[in-house]
Amino acid sequence: MQYPMSHRGFSAPHYDAIIIGGGITGASIAYELSLKGASVALLEKSDFGSGTSAATSKLIHGGLRYLKNLEVGLVRESLRERRYLSDIAPNFVRPIPFMLPYYSLKEQLMLKAGMEAYDYLSFDKQKTKLKENALPNYQTLSRRKTMIREKTIHEKGLMGSYIYYDCQNAYAERLTLNFIKSAMLHDAEVSNYCKVTDFKVINNVVKGIEAFDLIHQQKVKLNGTVVINCAGAWANSVLQLEHSPQRKNIPLRSEGIHIVTPSLGNKHAVALVTPKGRHIMLLPWRGHTIIGTTDKPYKGEVDEWDVTQESIDELIEEVNACYGNALLTKEDITYYYGGLRPLVDQNTENTYDQSRKHEIVDHASEGFKNLLTVEGGKYTTSRHLAELLGEKISSVVDLEKKHEQTAKQPLFGCGILHIENYKKYLMDEFPKAIHLQIDTLVNMYGEEAKEILDIHFNSNSENLSEEGEVTAQIHYAIKNEMAFTLEDLFLRRTGLGTLRQPSDVLIQKVSLILKEKLNYSEEQLIQQKENLLNHYRLIQNQSKRNENIA
Repeated sequence: MQYPMSHRGFSAPHYDAIIIGGGITGASIAYELSLKGASVALLEKSDFGSGTSAATSKLIHGGLRYLKNLEVGLVRESLRERRYLSDIAPNFVRPIPFMLPYYSLKEQLMLKAGMEAYDYLSFDKQKTKLKENALPNYQTLSRRKTMIREKTIHEKGLMGSYIYYDCQNAYAERLTLNFIKSAMLHDAEVSNYCKVTDFKVINNVVKGIEAFDLIHQQKVKLNGTVVINCAGAWANSVLQLEHSPQRKNIPLRSEGIHIVTPSLGNKHAVALVTPKGRHIMLLPWRGHTIIGTTDKPYKGEVDEWDVTQESIDELIEEVNACYGNALLTKEDITYYYGGLRPLVDQNTENTYDQSRKHEIVDHASEGFKNLLTVEGGKYTTSRHLAELLGEKISSVVDLEKKHEQTAKQPLFGCGILHIENYKKYLMDEFPKAIHLQIDTLVNMYGEEAKEILDIHFNSNSENLSEEGEVTAQIHYAIKNEMAFTLEDLFLRRTGLGTLRQPSDVLIQKVSLILKEKLNYSEEQLIQQKENLLNHYRLIQNQSKRNENIA
């Protein structure tokens, strides 16, 4: 297999499109344009998919709740994109059952109307390339069957439930990475840890960008026909650079956090309506449960935002209010994560009811021709947003392969025709592997799982987790996936740090590999460890308080 990410950097004198931001939006646009024949450069100031794209509920879904706001077009677009993504990335996008309990006749009728509409709008959900990814229609369960099927249902007043299906994206960070890989396979040139510092503007036309490569500590200057700002929550910061539109208004952003606990026993994604009228989901994920998300307005500096104990406490309180008892405590939390969602509509402070639609802003009227900013949107519809962006710039960028469609091409490493058969094939090839290990690696890597297993069983690779992750993944990520830090390795290239805080022994093992491969100093590794452990600081603080009480 050809590994497109074994190199980084820029070599062309000129690019058709320069993309700022390596989240799912920038990654999708890079793939869309490069597949259609454009020369593409993509720069990400941190790591690929490390911002809002890593703060999702791990779902690829139609947005059932958007029907409440009559956003029928957005729901249909999302449902169509759900099917496309399950076709082009079948190992990442898999069916997951949702359970919607109801406690009154009014609630039952409202949910039934929603179920009927959702099924109608997803009329093509069984036309997937892989039969195992086809989704059935909704069904109704009695009170008794609901209680038998699901442990996490509040029983008092329960009348019954509805079951419907959406898709789970268990490794959102790696799916974003696979869009990047797919773009590179079509000759896009990309760099993470490369921060844009200014635009090159001549006679009111944006001609390129200036940046700084944080890995090699050197300036970068790129020339391009079109510059596309896909920096997500940081898009407004990009528009504050010296030679930029200097946007004055502060865009509305929504804070969303999730908490991870040991499995609550739920086999379904259980959707709850809080006493405040918001939706919260309890999602089964990798033997654990994800609970979220919050939706609060945030107008501060993006780089100053972080998950707070207050936000975690509020989420725990809302969940417990749904059950009328203390289902959760702070001690149950093994991990937490969050991010800021950039929103389009500035006319309301109610971020929960805000649309997740997108907007493509052309800055020509502000004196910056050929500079575009993409705002809003959601993970599920990013591929389609990239198509629309391609159509918008087709008058200035020659997309000579415009007949090519990202909806029809499997992403890099995702050309598996039958997931379960592929897992059986790997079990035959690697008889010493355990089933859980094969499941984990195929879900994370698709066809690349074979390379990981080859390295593991033909070297001194060690097992690193109960899920079957191995040190071969660390070597692979450094060599083939532009991983440069402990955070890259624990939080985005693998799942070693996203269920709980990794042990000092595990961190040390990975640090030694980083030191060997990238020649880091002890001081650099100490700083990287501090940066990694900062992601668990609220859990550490809680543990310290418990020790003091004891």
